[in-house]
Amino acid sequence: MASELPETSPSPPTEGPAAQVVARSPDRATTLMPRPTAAPLVLALGMAILAAGVPLGAGFFVIGAVVLVAGVSIWVAQLLPGRGHVHESLAEPARGPRPVTGAPGGVERLQQGMPGYRFRLPQRVHPISAGIKGGIVGCVVMPAPALLWSLLSGHGLWYPINVLAGMVLPGVGKMDVPELEQFRASLLLVAVVIHVTLSVVLGLIYGVLLPTLPSVPRPIAWGGLLMPLLWTGTCYAVMSIVNPALARGVSWPWFIFSQFLYGAVAAVVVMRAQRVRPTIAGLYGGFLGGLLMPVPAIVWALLNGHSLWYPVNVLAGMVLPELGQRPSEELEQFHVSWLVGAVIIHALLSGSFGVVYGLLLPKLPSIPGPVAWGGVVLPLLWTGTSYGLMGVVNPVLQQRVDWPWFVVSQFVFGVAAAVVVLRSEMVHILPAGRGNQESGIRNQESDEHPIADA
Repeated sequence: MASELPETSPSPPTEGPAAQVVARSPDRATTLMPRPTAAPLVLALGMAILAAGVPLGAGFFVIGAVVLVAGVSIWVAQLLPGRGHVHESLAEPARGPRPVTGAPGGVERLQQGMPGYRFRLPQRVHPISAGIKGGIVGCVVMPAPALLWSLLSGHGLWYPINVLAGMVLPGVGKMDVPELEQFRASLLLVAVVIHVTLSVVLGLIYGVLLPTLPSVPRPIAWGGLLMPLLWTGTCYAVMSIVNPALARGVSWPWFIFSQFLYGAVAAVVVMRAQRVRPTIAGLYGGFLGGLLMPVPAIVWALLNGHSLWYPVNVLAGMVLPELGQRPSEELEQFHVSWLVGAVIIHALLSGSFGVVYGLLLPKLPSIPGPVAWGGVVLPLLWTGTSYGLMGVVNPVLQQRVDWPWFVVSQFVFGVAAAVVVLRSEMVHILPAGRGNQESGIRNQESDEHPIADA
């Protein structure tokens, strides 16, 4: 028979390993705990991107290697003395544990097939129809930006449709622009099949993955969404006016990836710089993001046989119209004046967008996690897949795609599909069993012997 113990207030241990942990803490009301880290997720993402380099090209190898090294570095850094632990506050004495008094009793015995015998997790999910509906809605609205660009650029209605068919038909790459602007029933059929299939498949992926993904912090969500749109839109518009010929020499998927890197880095800096004014935090984030942003551009230039100075000179072409008339060989060479112009442009844009980001962030609403994932991350995956696949099947046709407008189309699809999935009604997952009839039989049997001696 258990005897009731007197209530005592919990106190820190005075001897043993636990006492050493508490003693090392600056405050005796805290204890040392492992620090949370995203290193395993980063490492796994790097390995996945590295594996994607086998079918999609060397660019994924390089990006995957960089992410993998970053994940290993973060993980190793957590093992350094004083880096991998945090001081966690102990509970107040009034909220400490109380003595447990034993009380004889019994519990209802759960029989196989009864509700609650074995739960399936998660208990609530979106139905498969939610993903299909999201994919269909995205399928309908996604072509709008592509068709708008095609009409504004004078290519006609059928140009983007024929280019889409070129993802799987190598012969389309041999067609010239006038041929791609004509209606072809076979290419239309292939494009519709590709478009509908990818839309429904990605819609199903959205329906399964989006509810399970963690929430995205507001600065990271807006950093990955707002900054690439602002910077890419500004550069694309300015270069299309000043140097239309030079704009065609820019690899816009890599350019957009650079802006995504800039936005994410700036977001992290602004998140951590909470004790300074928003403008100063924005400047810090803008300049640090500006230092890291050229890395993808330099990697792309080296992988494609260009020199280190090619992306620098192309950037200077935003304000120097004469660069559009220079031969490509001259863009591979070092020029002091062009370097100075590129550095000034890069610094001004980095600082300006950083200040805008620091000022706007406190006023921006939170983005629901599914919308952030659907509108930012997954469109990047779709664009990367299409870019790599077309680079293998039709490298010539790959150069004829207007990739900024292509990314806008994926963004429209991602947001539309995510909103449909998010607004759909969730269904409950029934516990494991043999059905309601079997559950009723088990319930009747359990009524005869409801209590089991403890």
